Amino acid sequence: MAVIEVPEPYTALGAGLDDIEDIWRLMVTVNMSESGTPGFGFTEIENWLTGDWIEIGEDVAIVRDGSGAIVAVELFDSREPYVRPIAIGGVHPDHVGRGLGHALLSWAKRRAKDQIDKAPPDTRVTFGSYSAQAHKPSTTLMSDMGLEFSRYFMDMEIEFDGHPVAPQVPDGVTIRLFDPETELAALALVTQEAFRDHYGFVESPMETRISRLQHWMNATDHDPALWWVAEEDGELVAHNLCFDSNEGDQTVGYVGTLGVLRSHRGRGLGRALLLTSFGEFYGRGKKGAALGVDADSLTGATQLYESVGMHSGVRYAGWELELRPGLELATVEIAAD
Repeated sequence: MAVIEVPEPYTALGAGLDDIEDIWRLMVTVNMSESGTPGFGFTEIENWLTGDWIEIGEDVAIVRDGSGAIVAVELFDSREPYVRPIAIGGVHPDHVGRGLGHALLSWAKRRAKDQIDKAPPDTRVTFGSYSAQAHKPSTTLMSDMGLEFSRYFMDMEIEFDGHPVAPQVPDGVTIRLFDPETELAALALVTQEAFRDHYGFVESPMETRISRLQHWMNATDHDPALWWVAEEDGELVAHNLCFDSNEGDQTVGYVGTLGVLRSHRGRGLGRALLLTSFGEFYGRGKKGAALGVDADSLTGATQLYESVGMHSGVRYAGWELELRPGLELATVEIAAD
């Protein structure tokens, strides 16, 4: 890992697998201070930092204080085709104002610049990050580092006050559990196509998408009874991949990815899948459900979630810096048919 200059008595170095739990505890402390929510459950951080897109010793920088405790972290995530690298980090509230956040974000920014040549020629490359909307030190840091505000993302949630409404499945469509033995490639395809209209989507090789699904399926928090697909005429046309807890809270279910092919939108299929998961969560004794969404969703997802009784929670600001102009590979608007 490149040298990261931090003031004494701090030291910056690359993380190791043995540091994952301490990184998670730090991130929870940071998030509780900045937004009032944990932000991550342990398995979420574990899944992220053990993916094949992360080389933990090079992509995760940690800062230790004089006692050896981890007091700051920066996670650098750059995935093929390498046109939208991001960094997410945090500094323990007791150590804010000592230049640690600036040092770590500067490192991530340099790392993104050093990898520009990995992106396809003549394509636009950006560097992005996120901050809690209301946390002034973070928003000031982003601005000082040259990043510009791009859009808001937010958590949405619902508290069940009785059995959720039964889903109304469109005629000709079957909602059922995903079959990992025969449908892995089909699920990889439908997740890619369903999310093609989401802001920031960048197409990746099919083998990469399959590998990421397999990584999720091998995770300790994977529950195959919470992965649904919608089928019509023998083809998968939508999916809803959920988890049994939200940010470590076992009393709340989490909707991980919900997507419907553009050709099948407007028929109530997304609503039916969402209510299917709500019914399962309620049957497991959950008090509610949560998800994350682009606050200005290009597909109108926020309106769908509001229509079933979900309301907005914590908001996060997305920040972006253009590193190289060129052909935009990411979705920034929905093209007309």
